[in-house]
This record gives sequence, structure tokens and C-alpha cells, in this order.
Amino acid sequence: MSISIRNAGVDDAEAVAAVHAASLQAAWRPLVPERVAHLVLDPPEAGPRVPGWRRCLARPRVSTTLAACDGSAVVGFCTLRPAPGRRGGAAAAEIWALFVQPSHWRRGVGRLLCERSCAAARGRGLAGVELWELESNAGARRFFHALGFRPDGGKRVFLEHAGVALHELRYRRTTPPDAAPDASARQRGRRDAAPWLESQWPSAASSLREGLSELFTVNRLGLPRPLRRRCSRKHR
Repeated sequence: MSISIRNAGVDDAEAVAAVHAASLQAAWRPLVPERVAHLVLDPPEAGPRVPGWRRCLARPRVSTTLAACDGSAVVGFCTLRPAPGRRGGAAAAEIWALFVQPSHWRRGVGRLLCERSCAAARGRGLAGVELWELESNAGARRFFHALGFRPDGGKRVFLEHAGVALHELRYRRTTPPDAAPDASARQRGRRDAAPWLESQWPSAASSLREGLSELFTVNRLGLPRPLRRRCSRKHR
């Protein structure tokens, strides 16, 4: 599997809507009580969602959507927009939607989309990235926790109807552009990079992992910046 990430455009509306519908049904159907499922999960088909996504993708100044592609097929997407309000005087971004085709779950697609979106937010000078996740969605909460997101105390009602109340928790990740990762983060970085390296360059994955490990070691030793740059160039 070779996954590429690109900006999604209006022409991707049907593909994005198809991923949205399939992933929402698979992930949320077990979490939503049957008597309110129609309010959350309908329509189950992708078609009715296409006009909304076409409008969303036509406004890149309002939100940006990255598409993950397996070959030419869109298998996931992540939509980033400015977070409402300000936290601590600094503007933040919000991951408004992150969905992956069920056939591509647990293959690193969601992680790659999330990391690219966080990098885009940092590139715009935003102080952090936040998102809202269903309180009962333990799997998604573990996923975001592994990516460095932490609950910040925000909670809101997602749906209250027919005696059912669904709540969302707000998660936030703050990573200054110049922050140095700790040892555990470096270890996770090496571990998480391996599947992606193997998918992109199967014949060279071993050498690339060794170079990445050496590069993390150089940073951990605290060598002077010019020497770090020289060592880094050796592995590019």
C-alpha cells in the first residue's frame, strides 16, 4: 500500500462523501442508540452528502481538506479550519472532520492525515490544534491520545433527544514549532515511521530506519546546531 497526501478540491466531493458515509456508519453505528441513530447517521448513502462537501471544498479560505490516496482512490480525508474563539490569547486550528475508509483502518492513514494537518497548522503560526470527539468513542479517544492530544476540560452536548444524551469532549494538542521531542516521543517516531517507510520504499526501508535512528541519536546527544545540520544532511 502506497499512500499519498494531497489537497482535496471540488472534484473530490463524491469521493470524500463516500469515505465520510462509510466511515461514519462503521465507526458510530455501535455507539449511537437505535432510537436516535437516524438523527446522527442518516443518510447512510454518500449521494446526499455530496452537495455539502462540494460547497465545503469550494471554500479553501474557510477550511482546508487533505485527501489520503491509495493510488488514485481517496481512502481518507481530514478537514482543518480555524477554531472558534481563542484559547489563552493564541489562535488555534480545529480538526473538524477526520475519516478513513474502513478497509484502510489501522494502516496509519488517519495518523498520517492528522500529522500533516497539525504540521499545516504550525506552518500558519497557529498555537495548537483542537478537536471534539464523542465521549463514548473510546477507540478514537485512544487514537488521539497516542498522537499527543489531551482533554482540556471542554465538554458539550452533541445530541439530546428521546431521553438520550450524547456528549463530546474537547481535545487539544499544543506543539511549538521549535519544541524538541522527548525520548519517548523519539521512540514512538521511529516505531510509527516504520510502516510508512516500508510502504513507500520497500527495498530501502531498513537503511532508512537506521538513518532515522541515527538522526534521533544525534539530536538526543545535544550536539551544536551546525554539527546537527551536517549530520542531518548525511541522511537526506
